[in-house]
Amino acid sequence: WELAAIEKLSDYLKNCFKTLYDTTNEIAHQIHKKHGQNPINALRRSWASLCNAFVVKAKWFAFGHEPKAEEYLKNGIITPGVHVVSVHMLFLLGDYCQTEESIELASANSEIITSTATILRLWNDLGSAKVP
Repeated sequence: WELAAIEKLSDYLKNCFKTLYDTTNEIAHQIHKKHGQNPINALRRSWASLCNAFVVKAKWFAFGHEPKAEEYLKNGIITPGVHVVSVHMLFLLGDYCQTEESIELASANSEIITSTATILRLWNDLGSAKVP
């Protein structure tokens, strides 16, 4: 989340990162104004986790790697974006902005969010599975 680091990116990625950076900071600012706590670190971690999961998928594809089921699911529960949406939603609702501890509970690694993401990932995979 260092703005100086974007100089190494291509122009279109610079624009994408800047937009994501500005939007995330604006959301955090609005949450801070309304609820008194600043969840910027949790919001940033959720986006970083999603981007890292996309990188993992890209590497698998680039190298022809077929992950084992456990490896796939561990990464696959992050890539639909459930974590990012859930973390933002919880903070925007305000219930998870009362203390630093509640902010951590609403982080991308919480069991409630991970369980929801797992169910949705498996549901999506079942819907797109091809039966021989």
